[in-house]
Amino acid sequence: MFSNVLTDLLPNLTPGILGVTDFWMARWLTPVWFLGIGVIFGLMALAVFLGLCYLLSKVSFFDTLRSAGIAHGVAALGTIVCTFLASRVFAPVFGAGLSSSEYAMDEYVLFMLATGLLFAILWWALLFCSSHRFMLELKSLVSDGVGFYMLCVLGFLSIIGLASSFLVESPREAFASLPYYLNEVFSSNAGAKDQKFTIPGIQEDNEAKFVSIPLRYDVKTLQGIKLQSDKNLLIGDGPSIADFRGAGFQAESGVAFGWNRTMGAEKCPLPLFQGAEVWVQNQEIGEATLSVALTTSPAVPQAATFLLAGVFVALFGLLFFLMQAIAPKAAAIALTTAKSELSQPLPLFLMCLVGIAILLFVFLPFITFGEDIKFLKENGITLILIACTFQAVWSASTSVNEEIEGRTALTLLSKPVHRRSFIIGKMLGIFWIVMFMFLVLGSIELLAVAYKPIYDARESSLEQPDWRQCHFEMMQTIPGLAMAFFQAVVLGAISVALGTRLSFVANFAICFSIYMLGHLTPTIVASAEGGLPLVEFFSQLISAAVPNLSLFSMEAAIDSDIGIPWSVLASVLIYTVMYFLMATLLGLLLFEDRDLA
Repeated sequence: MFSNVLTDLLPNLTPGILGVTDFWMARWLTPVWFLGIGVIFGLMALAVFLGLCYLLSKVSFFDTLRSAGIAHGVAALGTIVCTFLASRVFAPVFGAGLSSSEYAMDEYVLFMLATGLLFAILWWALLFCSSHRFMLELKSLVSDGVGFYMLCVLGFLSIIGLASSFLVESPREAFASLPYYLNEVFSSNAGAKDQKFTIPGIQEDNEAKFVSIPLRYDVKTLQGIKLQSDKNLLIGDGPSIADFRGAGFQAESGVAFGWNRTMGAEKCPLPLFQGAEVWVQNQEIGEATLSVALTTSPAVPQAATFLLAGVFVALFGLLFFLMQAIAPKAAAIALTTAKSELSQPLPLFLMCLVGIAILLFVFLPFITFGEDIKFLKENGITLILIACTFQAVWSASTSVNEEIEGRTALTLLSKPVHRRSFIIGKMLGIFWIVMFMFLVLGSIELLAVAYKPIYDARESSLEQPDWRQCHFEMMQTIPGLAMAFFQAVVLGAISVALGTRLSFVANFAICFSIYMLGHLTPTIVASAEGGLPLVEFFSQLISAAVPNLSLFSMEAAIDSDIGIPWSVLASVLIYTVMYFLMATLLGLLLFEDRDLA
């Protein structure tokens, strides 16, 4: 039903410009189309959420929960219940490895912790964004400052996605593939693809009969089949050989057979037309056991980009709303800080400089033996990280240290604003500055990476790559951007904590040292192991005090074309949240007894 609604709203558009799907711009902008439509889905989800909050704001029961101080307890209980239910849903997806592999269990636990964090954001936002006060502040929240800037960037990506619709080969199939992912997650059969059937044998004085087995599959999503039987069987698509549409398949006793789509439809052991029934004849005496394992995938696997982009937009949108709803004083300081810093020429200069450098990386030739795209990924992500970290340190010094030294903070704290709200507001302000810069520069990086395979093929006089290759390269870059964003958030939080006591020069020097030591921590610990006790002690001290930034590194994965598992991203996310909270606590301790007079 969901796919039918989508295809009715967005009909199957003309493939390519006047049907010319080989146009290079179609190959480049098709991945961007997936990204842009996903952003639209995320904005629509936020709009639905705000509509729900508006309706709930009319219910006095939620005002009672907030005024009685039990809304936090309700949100915590809802988070625990939803995380528990999600653990039961996702357990089949991780499969039998949970009981046989310690690594699989660790991966499962990390994934569920990250899932619990997402549910926490959803529950707290639902309970606190449904207040009448938040609804009154919503317009100014999204029409001014960093909220408006981020909305403009997301709107620009959405416009590019919609404008690219006429270049997409088959948008209808992409939308029709969306329910596949929802079915894989929420279906009770998820992860349980192996099926066994019992086929009765030949009875006395009777011929072997065909038996229909309840094997259901979607021909469009079927990618592979593995079957094995302990008896000789004949498999067809009719109750008799005369009713067969195809040639049928002879399964030999004890011989496993595997098939995938690359082998062609003529070698498939099962009928490949929609709605076909599977009939099996046991050609021996005694019952036979037929084991069938089906491998499925959507017609357009790239449709997962819709969900990933939508979840990203919805998640950070909820975080932005939650900040205003749950801590209005800290949110006011955060939004003022972000607006003030982004109005300065430095962020614009850094974004222009890095953006131009990324575009130059697309066209500049390098001695990489045909691996220029890896150079573009690594250096583009590194430049974005350096620019955002420098901006975070600069903003921490100007908005925290200079306000303290210039007595601006004293004026602010003379009002009913606590010191905790001041530090938390500055932390959140730096966070949203980094978020905005990553949103702009990350979009440029993704556009450049999507175009790079086409440019390299044209320069080498090779056949132009398919849009799927461009999409693959673009999606491989996203985990690297996420890792760099987490790293910039950690360094930005440390710079805010240090900004309560130190000037820009000292703050920058310490953050630069932390950056260097953080990437060398594993090497320092390994080299000092088994050496002098004093050297080993200091190496352990450095590893305990300095964040292990090597966890955020993506160079090895990019060089070897290895995808990043969800468990790694989940563990880094949890590490970032914990270190952000620790840096916030450090900033509170340093600022608590700071003399402002």
